[in-house]
Amino acid sequence: MPDVNLMVVTGRSTKNAVLRYRSSGVAKAEFSMVVERPFKKPNGEPVSDLFLVDAYGPLAEKCADVIKEGTEVLVVGTLSKELYTTKQGRREHLMVIKAKQIWIISRENLGMERRLDIEHIRQDAWDTSLLDGYLDLIRSLMGRADVRPI
Repeated sequence: MPDVNLMVVTGRSTKNAVLRYRSSGVAKAEFSMVVERPFKKPNGEPVSDLFLVDAYGPLAEKCADVIKEGTEVLVVGTLSKELYTTKQGRREHLMVIKAKQIWIISRENLGMERRLDIEHIRQDAWDTSLLDGYLDLIRSLMGRADVRPI
């Protein structure tokens, strides 16, 4: 059986999607998104992760039209580590989600805190019931009127 690389995140875009065309003519859209964790720092400040999201082809063109700063999204894709050189000449790694599907969501209407056991998520080891909860959440999102694919 092959290994699986699957990333599913919800979050908020931190900038408008930017559309470019590669030399091959394939459309590529890029935007960043912040994913808040269910934790807070001791000072009460939220903990979050920042990801770069890449989309290609028709999905990229739709992203450019729809993804604006602050858009709430659910992204399904693969996780990739890329190496780049900063303006100062340092080589750094960046985690990028290669999007396969993107949905626009309305977090206020999801009630996600009620669907997922936050204390369970905070544990180091998860049992399969937590994963079942995530899968159920994704399945329920796909059928909602306030969640639309782009």
